[in-house]
Amino acid sequence: MGQHRNVLRLHEDFATLRWLKDFEQDAFGFQQKVEDIDRRLGTVFIQAFDDASDLEHAFKLLDMFGSLLERPVIAADAADKYSVLISMFSRALDHARLIYSRHIQTELKLGSPPVHKNMPPVAGALCWARELRARIQVPFDHFRRIPHLCVSVPAKLLYDHLDSFSLINLIFFLCRYQEKLYADWSQTVSEKSQYNLTQPLIRRDPETKLVTVNFDPQVRTSFPVCWWARVWDHISMVMDDVHDLEQRIQKAKNNVEEIQTIVGSWASPIFVRRDCKTESLLSLEDCQDRLERRYSLVRESGQRIHLLVKENQSLLLADPASDIWKAYVDYVDEIVLDGFFTAIECSLKYLLENTDPKAGLAPLFEVQLDLVIPDLIFQPSLDPGTNDGFYNLVEGLLNDIYRISSLVPRLAEHSGFLHYQVRGCGAPSCWWQ
Repeated sequence: MGQHRNVLRLHEDFATLRWLKDFEQDAFGFQQKVEDIDRRLGTVFIQAFDDASDLEHAFKLLDMFGSLLERPVIAADAADKYSVLISMFSRALDHARLIYSRHIQTELKLGSPPVHKNMPPVAGALCWARELRARIQVPFDHFRRIPHLCVSVPAKLLYDHLDSFSLINLIFFLCRYQEKLYADWSQTVSEKSQYNLTQPLIRRDPETKLVTVNFDPQVRTSFPVCWWARVWDHISMVMDDVHDLEQRIQKAKNNVEEIQTIVGSWASPIFVRRDCKTESLLSLEDCQDRLERRYSLVRESGQRIHLLVKENQSLLLADPASDIWKAYVDYVDEIVLDGFFTAIECSLKYLLENTDPKAGLAPLFEVQLDLVIPDLIFQPSLDPGTNDGFYNLVEGLLNDIYRISSLVPRLAEHSGFLHYQVRGCGAPSCWWQ
């Protein structure tokens, strides 16, 4: 009868869908909390956007929020800011057009383009045009990467207007300006250079009687342009190489730090008291399970370490047979060796501290004295010559601790050792290097 009533009660609960109502209430409460957090994030975004001083900071803010701006509540708060962002870009575009117009007027007035200090006329003008183009092209590229930009019709119309007229026209003028500069320079530099190369290298001034270099000023200005162009290409190439080198070195450094973290994870006692309680004995029942878990961890760690070292060889473009690479491997090998030293020391220190009579701790091992007429027998036996005695048990634990250093193949293969445990004598303390 009791089971029957329980079945009927469950049927009634299911029929009334009480559980469904509770679920709907919980889901509604969770949704309310999510919307509250979204509203707070929307407020943070608006305040941060209003504090942005220019387009660069505004786009950094958009990158920080990322896909959060696609959430309905936050998107509704941020919708009005896109028009403001486009207006900021429009003002920046107007300012760039003004800079271009003033530059052209100054060039017509002076007869040569104004350039940065210590730069040749043509190369300096080309550099200026490239900088002005980047000043408007970079933020426009940011606009094109915003998938939720056109959230309103006015914003879309303004975006299309900028894309169709102002930006394209200014970029066209800058490209044509660069092409004209290069065309004018290339048409005259060859002729002037050839003419001056046929003249004497030195000449005497008829008035001062001084000897000077016979080098036309126009040719003297054309050569720095060529030199600057070559230097700029070389600098760009070197910058790419340095950037690639920096990335590879940073990745190699991160790999070494990962190796240090891996070997640091071994530094915990393998064998501990039962349930980690100070009054309990050493847990001999699960010793084998703990040992297998630790061995498995060390083996997997060793495989990962070898992969990281191999990756560093590729990153550093190292020759595995070179002395420099062997010295580097010795450095990493020393890290792993120190890791084994710390791991073994940790387990041994635990056994020493918990068997120190001066520490006043509870016994770590248990030996029973049984009366087997007519003798008294210790279980396990305290006789050092007994195979299953206490001394054999302790020595087995020590051997298991030292054996972890044999689970990882040696990184420094040139050392002549297969792994980090070296059998040099009978005592376990001599089994590792």
